[in-house]
Amino acid sequence: MREAIALMFWLVLLLGCVGVAWREAFGEAAVEPFALAAGVCIGFGVTALLVQELCFQMGADFLGSLSSILIRTLGPLLTVAVFSKFLHEPQIFPAFVCCYLLTLLSETILSVRLVNRWDKRRSERSSAKSAK
Repeated sequence: MREAIALMFWLVLLLGCVGVAWREAFGEAAVEPFALAAGVCIGFGVTALLVQELCFQMGADFLGSLSSILIRTLGPLLTVAVFSKFLHEPQIFPAFVCCYLLTLLSETILSVRLVNRWDKRRSERSSAKSAK
């Protein structure tokens, strides 16, 4: 849960700064597609981390990692495909690519930290059991 909250705050700050630069580069009309892309990518990134942590707590480490990858990849991909088809906004695809790559980088770093934390806890538990 801590990683998901950290990801959300970090991404709002990061994508907000990038959004300002996006507005300066592409104009006011590009702000709405960027905000939509940022919201979708943040939502799926936080959801992926929450699912991964929930699965780790249940002892399903592989399922948690696989679910996280599927959610953070397929969610934004399907969303940009649907939005590109129905919104006919020229800036929607580049905005999604920018937001997705920043979200992917941030979430991957936090996901690795989460896996390392759970591996450390598992090794501590197994060493405590073997010491008994």
